Order: sequence, then C-alpha cells, then structure tokens
Amino acid sequence: MSLKIDTQNLKDVLVLFHTLTGIRLVIYDDEFQKIMAYPEEKCAFCRQMRQTPELSEKCLESDKAAFVRCKAEKDIVFYNCHAGLVECVAPIKNSRRIIGYVMFGQITDMKDKGKLKDSVGVLLNKYGLLCDISNIKYKSKRQILAASKLLEICTNYILMKDIVESDDSLIVKKVKEYIDVHLSEQIEILDLCKCTGISRTKLYDTFSKSCGFGIASYIKEVRLQKARGLLKETELSVAEVSACVGFDDYNYFSRVFKSKFGISPRNYRK
Repeated sequence: MSLKIDTQNLKDVLVLFHTLTGIRLVIYDDEFQKIMAYPEEKCAFCRQMRQTPELSEKCLESDKAAFVRCKAEKDIVFYNCHAGLVECVAPIKNSRRIIGYVMFGQITDMKDKGKLKDSVGVLLNKYGLLCDISNIKYKSKRQILAASKLLEICTNYILMKDIVESDDSLIVKKVKEYIDVHLSEQIEILDLCKCTGISRTKLYDTFSKSCGFGIASYIKEVRLQKARGLLKETELSVAEVSACVGFDDYNYFSRVFKSKFGISPRNYRK
C-alpha cells in the first residue's frame, strides 16, 4: 500500500514522544518497512547486536512476529525481543484497515543491572560479544504502560491530522468531496472515475473495502441526512428539498425517507 506522509509533522510527533518518555519511536508501513525513526540510531547495545548476522536475523524475526500478531489482533502488542528487552507495537488503523505500525522498544523493566546482565549474558557469551548494557534504558512497568497509552494517542493524532494517509484513504476522500459538491445532481460512476483517476472496478473495490459499504449506499445515506437537515432548518417545500438533495422523483424520495426514518418527510417537519 502506498502512503502519503507529512514528513515534518510525523517527525514532530516522534520527537514529542521521545521528549516526554525518553524512548525511541519507529514508524513502519503496512508491509513492515521502516518509514521513519527518532532518534534515528538504535541504542548502542542493539547496534552491537545487529553487527552479528545471526543475531540481526533474530531481531528481524522477533519484530516481524510482533507485527503479525498486532495485525491479527488489531491492537497494541507488548513482547520481549529475543534478547529479552521490552518492546511494544501499535497499529495505525483507519476505520477499516491497518495502514502502518508504530513501535517502541530497546528498554528494560529490570531495574537491577546485575539481573539484566545475567538475563542477556547467556546470549552474549554464546556469540562472544561484550555489549555494553549500561545504555539500555530502564522503565518501570507503570511507565511502560503509560508510554503505550501515549502511543495510542499518537496513532490517533497521526490519523486525525492526515499525517499518514493511504492511497485508498485519499481516493475515498476525493469521492466524498465530489459527492458533497454535486449532491443535487445526478452522480454517475464515470464522473467519480474521472475525479479519482482510477477504473470503475478499482473504485468500487477500494470504496467498499475502506468504508464497508458501496458508493450507491453512501450517496443515498448522505442525501437522506442532508434532506433531514433541510426539513428541520429551512422553509423549503418537501418537493424542493427532494430536488436539492438529488431526488428527481418526489414520491420515491418520500418512500425512501420513510423507510429510513420511519416517518414521512411531511410529518417529520411537523
């Protein structure tokens, strides 16, 4: 999935998170490819681990397993990497789909450095490494939980501000904007194809996957909600309201309105 990214604002979110927590944050796309990180470099311990090919592969496998689990559960996942460090991954998801992931980690909940050294010692001895564990940041379980809640806030903010958007989201946004502008007109699927620059088949598929319902259903819903507002807030006749929201047949409009709201347009106004 291609993503449109507001690079500066995304970096601002990562910097803010790090300023408040002291924890490194990394953004990935839906295929688990890294987009951005702050700070850019991993901690010294993890950099040393990644210099050993076999350990580097274990790091990647650990991360991928977390992504797969997060994708399946569609929720925040806590886990310990193969070296025993605490990590957390959260989905960036719109109403229907996961479009990316946010991860923090390279921290420990072991306050006693001796216990931490013993925990990773077996692994280090196996590969003859002398990694410095003094730079591994300690966070209490309470601090880690608080950081995960802040992570959720960050993912929601990223979506709300359109800092990261999928191509699908942009297509749906264009369709909805076109419908809003042309609500009183006959809206043809070919017009929406021209507006979005994609084929009829892809448009139907993209819209239904992203929204959970078809374009025709969406247009009808928008028209009925707009009609209800006009009946309540204006003095337009029912026939005029019908025309304003794109229903050429007044009788059809009345039937559809009553089916949706359980009351005729005329009685609703009363």
